[in-house]
Amino acid sequence: MKKMQLPQFNVAKDKIKELSKSLMQDKYEKILQDLMELESENPDDMRVKQKIAELLYKLGRIDEAMTHLMAIVDFFEKGEFILKAIKASKNILKIRPELIDYNIKLGALYLKIGMINESANQYRIAITQYAHAGDITNTLKYSKILVKIDPSNDNKIKLAEIYQTAGMATEAMGLYKELAKEARQKKDYEKLLHYYDLLLPHDSKNIALIKDVCILNLRNQRPDSAIRILEQYSQTTNPEFKDLIQKALLMKEALRKKK
Repeated sequence: MKKMQLPQFNVAKDKIKELSKSLMQDKYEKILQDLMELESENPDDMRVKQKIAELLYKLGRIDEAMTHLMAIVDFFEKGEFILKAIKASKNILKIRPELIDYNIKLGALYLKIGMINESANQYRIAITQYAHAGDITNTLKYSKILVKIDPSNDNKIKLAEIYQTAGMATEAMGLYKELAKEARQKKDYEKLLHYYDLLLPHDSKNIALIKDVCILNLRNQRPDSAIRILEQYSQTTNPEFKDLIQKALLMKEALRKKK
C-alpha cells in the first residue's frame, strides 16, 4: 500500500505572504496619498506629519520619513513645545543614531527644562562620536560645554586630556591646578598626588611641586616613588631635598625590615 504524500504548502505560503505584503504596501500608499493631501491643506498639523513619517518609514522611504521628522522637531522647537521637540528628536535618533546634531539638540532641549543629567548624557554621546571620528575641534567644543553643564571632576579631567591631545598644554595645566587645589582643600591626598603627577611633566622645574609630590609619596609609604621622582627630575644632589632623601631612605629600610 502506497504512503499518502502530504501536499507541499511552502510555495503557497510564500505566495500568500508576498501577496499580503503587496496588499499592505498598496494600503499604506493609499493612506499616504490621502495624508499628503491633508498635509497640503493643513501644513502646521504635526499629527499628520507624524503619521506620514510613520508610513514612509514602513514603506522603506527613510530619507523622506526623516525630512518629515526633522520638520516636526523644528516646528516644536520654534514654538517652545520642548517636551514634544524632545520626543520627536528621540524618534529621529532611533532611526539614525549617527546623527550627532540631534544628540546636541537633545542636550540643549533637556537643559532648557532643567534636566541636567539627561542633557549631560546627550553631550557625552556626541563627544564620544566626535572623538571616534577624530574631530578634535568638535570634541573640544562640546567637552567645554559639558563642563559648564556638569563641572564634575571626571568631566574636567577628560577636558584636560582633550586639551593635551590638541596640544593645549597651558589649558590642560590650568584644569589640573584647579583640580589639585580642590583636592587639597578636601584633604583628598590620593587624588592630589594623581593631579600632581599629571602636572609635573609640564612643570618639571617647579621645585615646590616636586617637593609636594615626594612628601605625598612618603605620606603613602612609597619611598621608592619619592626617590624615583628626585632622580627623574635631577634633584638628588639639590640641598633642598637632603632631608627628604634621608627620610625616604630611612622609610625604605624600615619597610624592608617589616617584611
